[in-house]
Amino acid sequence: MSAVAAHVNSISVGMCQGFSAVLLPQLLDSNSSILVNNVEASWIASLGVISNPLGALMSGVFMQTLGRKTTVQLTSIPFLIGWTIIGLSTDITFLCLGRFISGVAVGMSSACYVYVAEVSLAKHRGVLSSFGPIFVSIGVLIVYSLGSIMPWQVVSILCALTSFLSFLSVNLTPESPSWLASKGRVADAGKSLMWLRRKPSLADKELADILNNLADNCDTGSSAPTLRDFTAPAVWKPFLILVCFFVLQEASGIYIILYYAVNFFQVAGSTVDSNVASIAVAVLRLVMSVTGSVCIQHVNRRTMAMTSAVLMAVSMAACGAYESAYGPLLVNARPYGWVPLACILFNVSVSMLGMVPLPWMMIGELFPLKVRGIMGGLVPSLGYFFIFVTVKMSPGLMTALATDQIMWLFAAAAAFAACFVAAFLPETRGKTLLQIEKLFSSDGQCDETCKGAAAKYPEKKFKPGDATAVYTISSLVDVCHK
Repeated sequence: MSAVAAHVNSISVGMCQGFSAVLLPQLLDSNSSILVNNVEASWIASLGVISNPLGALMSGVFMQTLGRKTTVQLTSIPFLIGWTIIGLSTDITFLCLGRFISGVAVGMSSACYVYVAEVSLAKHRGVLSSFGPIFVSIGVLIVYSLGSIMPWQVVSILCALTSFLSFLSVNLTPESPSWLASKGRVADAGKSLMWLRRKPSLADKELADILNNLADNCDTGSSAPTLRDFTAPAVWKPFLILVCFFVLQEASGIYIILYYAVNFFQVAGSTVDSNVASIAVAVLRLVMSVTGSVCIQHVNRRTMAMTSAVLMAVSMAACGAYESAYGPLLVNARPYGWVPLACILFNVSVSMLGMVPLPWMMIGELFPLKVRGIMGGLVPSLGYFFIFVTVKMSPGLMTALATDQIMWLFAAAAAFAACFVAAFLPETRGKTLLQIEKLFSSDGQCDETCKGAAAKYPEKKFKPGDATAVYTISSLVDVCHK
């Protein structure tokens, strides 16, 4: 219930992401009440993204100070304001302002993943976090469908109603117990866990684990993260991994296809009506989001990400090969005119199995509790900045490069992403947040070394973290000094 309530905001995220695909063709029509040129159209599309980093940074500060739930609820407010301004716009200035404000809300929505990660049990965290991509896909499908039959002004007002529904639903859920405990509100944390778990024994055990973790990290209710906290391996290692993951995700072209769906099908030479094709993309995104949520309970994260990246590379390479062979021909004269559409739809489908949802989901998993709020805002802000760069560059990219070259570029980025995932992405399925934290910490490395010593010297009766036993073997003193 808490996960669904939090991710209602994700519907608005999908609406904002897909809105430009239906807005721009209507604005570029000669009968539009607001006339724009191609440059202005690209700014309208990208303004829904350029403010995402600002919103993500705001959410990081709010999560650390006001709480996870409060931040998720506050996200609904700029969504409501932005959509209302867009719906009432009479010139390009107000249209751009509304897109900018709703873009701030998209950035703030990254708090949903942190909240869901902290209220979920380890065995349920994957599927509950995957509600986010599912709801984003629902939002994209809704706005594509409405945009094909309604003026963009009416669509905007309907989107505003969704944000109001989100504000009401989040009000019914409890605050994150981890955040409450970190602020010294132990009794409130216990009540929150009882609401979430419904079993006193389960709630008490989880609260004890949270408090032990806080004690191990010398965390108190009044303490704030220091520079030393951010330079710890448990912070900078997942930071670099996620940033690289986001760069490769954007380079693979999935957000270019999403934001410019109608235009992209025209450029790719598809013989199918572009509006119908864009709705087909949204339907496939939704179906594959649901499929991904099922797989994530049974398949390792690394396996899903690598499979997704490899299949994306294959689909874009196939599309590139088709364009290389038949690009000079007129669209109506090309054989097998369905091939570009099939390749793009397949690319969108497999992207939802790993490359699109996993970086966002893992933001709430990889960072320690003490800095999770700040890093849960900083990393998405960089991810959104990369999306802005790709969306803003897309019109120029489509002009500067041939269609087949664009496809080959996307294929190369996806192939490189598969190699990166295989080499660096940690496996988090079934692990608690504390166990994931120890994957990157020196203490976790010490424990692994001590386990190796236990296997090699069973008579010493080593235990992970047993300093006395470890000190008896001089070769391990430096590694396991603790």
